[in-house]
Amino acid sequence: MAGGEVETVSGGRLVTRELAEWVASLRYEDLPADVAAEAGRALVDFLGECLFVGGTKPLGQQIAQFCAINGGGQPEATIIALGKKTLVSRAALANGTMALGFEYADYGAGSRPYPFSVNGPLCLAEFRKLSGKQLALAIVVGYEVMWRTFRGMHPHGHSGFYTPAVYGTLGSGAACAKLLGLDADRTQAAISFAAGLTGGSFQGHEEGSWQRCLNGGIAGERGVTAAMLAEFNYEASKMGLEGIQGFAASFGAKTVRCEEMFEGLGESFIIKQRWVKAYPMNTTLHAPTEALLKVMENNNLHFSEIAEISAAWQKVEPFLAKHKVSTVVSAQASLPFALAMAAVRRKVTVDEFTDETVNDPDIQGLIPKVTVTQDLELYQRVKNSMPGRVTVRTKDGREFTDEVLYPRGNPGNPLSEAEFKHKFMEMAERVLGHDQADELYTRAIALTDIQDVSELAPLFARK
Repeated sequence: MAGGEVETVSGGRLVTRELAEWVASLRYEDLPADVAAEAGRALVDFLGECLFVGGTKPLGQQIAQFCAINGGGQPEATIIALGKKTLVSRAALANGTMALGFEYADYGAGSRPYPFSVNGPLCLAEFRKLSGKQLALAIVVGYEVMWRTFRGMHPHGHSGFYTPAVYGTLGSGAACAKLLGLDADRTQAAISFAAGLTGGSFQGHEEGSWQRCLNGGIAGERGVTAAMLAEFNYEASKMGLEGIQGFAASFGAKTVRCEEMFEGLGESFIIKQRWVKAYPMNTTLHAPTEALLKVMENNNLHFSEIAEISAAWQKVEPFLAKHKVSTVVSAQASLPFALAMAAVRRKVTVDEFTDETVNDPDIQGLIPKVTVTQDLELYQRVKNSMPGRVTVRTKDGREFTDEVLYPRGNPGNPLSEAEFKHKFMEMAERVLGHDQADELYTRAIALTDIQDVSELAPLFARK
């Protein structure tokens, strides 16, 4: 079937097939060593947040219990932190929800590729007793497919869908297909199934509800299902992405920017551009909050001295600029709250985002003193970053300004290995204890040395 003889939104180019052929042909030996190693770091990040949310937060504990009870009694893959096994797709639902549960997921082009590119493949690798190298290759594929489909099909304006879940389902489906060793035909089917199964909305963000986190689990669950349906030889559409009723027409820009989607495919890998979050909140908040922390520290200010905080962003999104904050979920997506909290607490860790902190009268009293404005010039000075500038005016008339172009964890200002491990341990050891958390870190970050991923699973919950 020649490309010009079919009706598509891609100018006749069969992008589902083209992408599937690349995924199916990619070998572990094709990966540079630093790319394969980054898959292990992505796994560590994923495990840390799953442990923290699954072990200490009701939203994680409840989804874990739901998936343990409603998994058909099939002990296939481990629910992290709980330690019980359930159906692979149900484990992906639980673990993916946990991993999106505390705003610590990494960030990059195409939004946040973990948990979507890690979650489903990890569950499948445990179930099928596959190697760390196979899992690392699948994770790399997931990052790549998620980014490239986003780059080639996402509308340049706001789509109304929750972008990470939508493109994350595609990344998850392709990654799981790679893990299962599917050929190009079956990989094409898996991508088409994923395109048909995807979805997600921002309403959980709007209301500050747990449903926001469920987006991470649903995408993983669907990615697993898409790949396993393809493996089972269930018949799929051929043009899941570019067909006139396909993904791009339904969820995307109603066209496929083919050159953008495939430019440089295989020459470099997007996983190397991971923005590893140093703070557990929406990525856009990091730079202005870090700038404020510098102002407070360098000038020995106390929050009671502040008359006004003015923050400049590259773009102001209403739900990220909101002053009314009543839940932890909404707090993690509010710059006024983040700045007020940072001024009062002088640090930004997982322990600063609690119901107690949200209701702290000092923080709530400072929020109305925060204003946010747009500054496009800031954005023009960076590449792959979200910069910010903060000006603090004191009650006695002093004024202090600082800016951060590349906040900690951004590829332009990466965390040190010690900082990266500290981030994991800060979350994991309160659930596993120090020794077991340290063992899990050591083994998971050396992912490509693992012969059977299922041997890692006993460390996913406290022994």
